[in-house]
Amino acid sequence: MKNDEYKIMYDLEDSYWWFIGKQVLVKKTLQSFLSKGLKRDAKILDIGSGTGIVLRIIEDFGVPVGMEVSLEAIHFLKKRNLKYIVCSDADTAVPFKNDTFGVTTCLDVLEHVDNDNALLKEMLRVCKPGGHVLITVPAFNALWSPHDMALYHKRRYTYTRMVNKIRKLNFTIIRASYYNTLLCLPIFLVRKLNPLFRGAENAHSDFFLSLPSWVNKILALIFIFEIKCLRFFNFPFGVSLMLILKKPVLAEKH
Repeated sequence: MKNDEYKIMYDLEDSYWWFIGKQVLVKKTLQSFLSKGLKRDAKILDIGSGTGIVLRIIEDFGVPVGMEVSLEAIHFLKKRNLKYIVCSDADTAVPFKNDTFGVTTCLDVLEHVDNDNALLKEMLRVCKPGGHVLITVPAFNALWSPHDMALYHKRRYTYTRMVNKIRKLNFTIIRASYYNTLLCLPIFLVRKLNPLFRGAENAHSDFFLSLPSWVNKILALIFIFEIKCLRFFNFPFGVSLMLILKKPVLAEKH
């Protein structure tokens, strides 16, 4: 990710519709884990912590541990007074012992690494038997745009591609669904039309788009509504893809 994107992320995480919806997704998922036996003192690892809004949410559910490679991002993590931060590259071995974390979150990170299969295996290794993993990734190559280039994405995913990867590992798939579905068409149009006016060489993420506050509120309400609907059914397509995984209790240790 470009360094200037981190400043934008830090400034917008509490108010921009995309980040608001993402926070609701994390909260709802962690609440469901509590109902399934997650202890309040469990360690929860967030891989690719960015500027830290997810770690702040995790504080209400367990002991948050952040893993981030960018020194620019770590600067903002420190501004949030987060305690447990490890500087480490997600393209290398996760620097923790086997069976350490009750939950691992990996939110919009897999698309950044060279070897996503290796990172999935590392998440399995550090997760406790019976623990959970929450993954989100961007979906569909048709949505590839300067937004992806600005964030240094290497790929976008489909449901089939991700599920096939997971089935090769010793994870149980609890949920797998696209989301951000109702806004898929307008996002597609923005990402395809924006380069025509700005120029593809000036790649910036969608977070540079300045929105009227009322538009931002409407988009946030739509996004939150969809995320709440994920409790009841899966969406057939969307801008993003979410997976909730469980490590079997009798999983073989690696």
